[in-house]
Amino acid sequence: MRLVCLVLTCLAALCLAGSVSSMSTCKTLDLELVKKKRIEAIRGQILSKLRMPKEPEEEQAGAGKEIPVALLSLYNSTVELSEEQKLQPQPTTHTLDEEEEYFAKEVHKFTMKQDKNVTKHQMLFNLNEMRSSIGDYHLLSSAELRLLIKTTNIPSGSEQRLELYKGLGDSRRYLGSRFVTNKWSDRWLSFDVTETLKEWLKGTEEEQGFELKLYCECGKPMEKFLFSISGLDSGVRGDVAGLAKNMRKPHILAMSIPQNYSSQLTSSRKKRAIATDDTCTDKTENCCVRKLYIDFRKDLGWKWIHQPKGYHANYCMGSCTYIWNAENKYSQILALYKHHNPGASAQPCCVPQVLEPLPILYYVGRQHKVEQLSNMIVESCKCS
Repeated sequence: MRLVCLVLTCLAALCLAGSVSSMSTCKTLDLELVKKKRIEAIRGQILSKLRMPKEPEEEQAGAGKEIPVALLSLYNSTVELSEEQKLQPQPTTHTLDEEEEYFAKEVHKFTMKQDKNVTKHQMLFNLNEMRSSIGDYHLLSSAELRLLIKTTNIPSGSEQRLELYKGLGDSRRYLGSRFVTNKWSDRWLSFDVTETLKEWLKGTEEEQGFELKLYCECGKPMEKFLFSISGLDSGVRGDVAGLAKNMRKPHILAMSIPQNYSSQLTSSRKKRAIATDDTCTDKTENCCVRKLYIDFRKDLGWKWIHQPKGYHANYCMGSCTYIWNAENKYSQILALYKHHNPGASAQPCCVPQVLEPLPILYYVGRQHKVEQLSNMIVESCKCS
């Protein structure tokens, strides 16, 4: 019975990628028709993820409205983080179910507090501000501590190991480390602090902090920092007049489920698949990634999304080899599957495997907002 249930689960998953986040290819379709369908699917996908029943009227698009500098900085920080995570993927310990992952996430930026009672490499954050913005800790989906490395005096071929601790002084606990070289000048360095932030949000403290230290082997003298971090040197800490400087200070970039749209977490299973990283050419017939650029104004007629102007959505198309043969098909199970899904096919379909998020800055309700839409950019495809 367990085997039957497992096979039924696999069969039910096949070719049911009809959600707007993907474009399955179980049948041979006209290429232009597929593009049109993909564009319309994206239209519905964005509105659905933003929980909008319909697109804003043109007079409500905010055209000509000046974008606040702080909000533009938040958008740019979100884009930078997305690009870094794409180039250097890091394992995370937090997971969301499909429903939680689908909808847009609110983006929050929490800059370190100014405090004369902390040392040069300590950072304090206002937890009351975080609780007010995020709400319950269950709503937090991710959080990154961002540090801008300024000048480095590290000799070529050498490196320093920067360690991050949660808490200050004797109560601190090790979280992780990064290696800094002379190539890190004017680059952002990130630490995943999702679980730490959830723990803090559960508590009642008004503020908590992080501490930075250099790794030191036992018996050796303490190393000196051969690089500086923007916002942690004395010349910047006391200067609250410059907005540009404030934006380059250590901060936490967090993403959360909107407080009005939270749902209970449920478990989900991942199905096996045959992956492909191929990009389609004119002669490609097998499952591959086809390039598709969406211009929000030209293709969708939208003026209310102010950044970016468009993006490479892409889609999957091509044939897939049958993964069952006459020897291992379960005829009764297939018959049952066909009965409940008369329009579906038991043949594997070409569907997205790796999907990347899309940060957007848009105008709604007389204000600009920054949110990140999950699973919007098709990077690779699979037969499933």
